Amino acid sequence: MPLNRRDFEKLLKSKFGFEQAENRSDDHIWYSLRLEGLPEILTKVSHSDREIGKKLEGMIARQLRVPKPFFTGMFECKNDREAYEARVREDPAPPWDVRL
Repeated sequence: MPLNRRDFEKLLKSKFGFEQAENRSDDHIWYSLRLEGLPEILTKVSHSDREIGKKLEGMIARQLRVPKPFFTGMFECKNDREAYEARVREDPAPPWDVRL
């Protein structure tokens, strides 16, 4: 089931602690998360109200450094912030040395 953009943004902010990033391009809404000892995690969403489709979900999962099944679990209440932080610290996908 495609994600609703607004629901996605609410969960990023309230459940996972992302904040709207400043000084980024105006063509998308950017969100960032800073975790101690790790590079900044950035993702972006469109200004449009269209739902986020499967292909775009995969791209966002990469930006968040988690595999697609884990990403899906983030928004099905199977993975909380602690699980997300542990995942990106212990087994990021893609690894931190892969530039996005």
